[in-house]
Amino acid sequence: MGKLKGTACWYPFWNGRSYCYDFYVEGQRYRRSTGVRDFEAAEIAEDVAKGVHDAAWERALSPSPTLREAADLYLAEFDKFRSDIERLVAYFGPFKPIEDIDAFAFKRCKVDLKKPSWKSDDTARKHVTTPLRAVLRNALGLRYETRVDNPRDRVLTPEEAERLIEAAMNPPETIRDPHLRLLKIIAFLLGTGATPGEMFCVRAEDVIRATREIRIRGKARGARKTPYRARMVRPPERAWELMGDLPSEGRVFLSTTGKEIVPDGERGSTVIRQFQKVCVAAGLNRETEVDDADADADADADDGYEKLVLYSLRHTWATWFSAQVGDQDCLIDRGGWAKADTARRYRKLAPSDLGERLLAHGWDFRT
Repeated sequence: MGKLKGTACWYPFWNGRSYCYDFYVEGQRYRRSTGVRDFEAAEIAEDVAKGVHDAAWERALSPSPTLREAADLYLAEFDKFRSDIERLVAYFGPFKPIEDIDAFAFKRCKVDLKKPSWKSDDTARKHVTTPLRAVLRNALGLRYETRVDNPRDRVLTPEEAERLIEAAMNPPETIRDPHLRLLKIIAFLLGTGATPGEMFCVRAEDVIRATREIRIRGKARGARKTPYRARMVRPPERAWELMGDLPSEGRVFLSTTGKEIVPDGERGSTVIRQFQKVCVAAGLNRETEVDDADADADADADDGYEKLVLYSLRHTWATWFSAQVGDQDCLIDRGGWAKADTARRYRKLAPSDLGERLLAHGWDFRT
């Protein structure tokens, strides 16, 4: 049964199971069931359809931008949280006005989009609440949410690092790494404190063998860093030995299949996933399924367990370096931090014998 002739465009029609509506407002189609399944309740269906029609025109005439428009603006300006923002737009729909996203919508969205692999509420905040608030506040000309400080606490002891290195030298059967490229990555991060993004930007011409230094680029695609990050790092001799031969052209640190990794925030998950397998093989992480997109996200369990991730090696380096060198200014310069407070967040409390234990395993940062 179709619409009655002469009725408004929103007028509901019976489709055999329920009353439905089907109309356009400013190019957007609205077509679905009213939810009224009683043929005798036509007046109720009319009220529902007319309400949807009037609300659609109110949104169309509203000066408030849609979430899609606000998201496009934010990505064009900052290019952050891209995959998370795309999920949010898909959830709300491209025509959702930002003025309609209230506190209840925030909480509902956070619950609906939370993945089973997210063990902490902080991870849900990181991937849902923060990106959504950033998009909305940017569209309204306000500062987006300041990140709640939640630093990592876990660092490797020299003995744990040896277990990780041993596992990378003899990778589990689930990893095909004949050239031990994961070992090179681990050795570089432990020996320099560079971030994973900075590491993947290192090119062959940045490796200065004559002085045993490696240049970290301050500005590079994927590095997402400001100019103060540009610096020279000096891997200790142990790191050089573990890294072995490095590529003579192109990017230095590659995937296990030999492919270059451009750290654009959307690729590199294979290396992250394989690093997790090595950590499990070394007995340093729990053997759990990890979602590719969130493999390097916070995954703290209720019992205080903190998963070891690639970024943990930066915290480890800062603690090791400080234990042996003890020069705060040098730590800041080598780590590429702009503020002493930031460096202190990475440098953890260490026992007084840490420097000697590092030397016993061949790690000497004093040169």
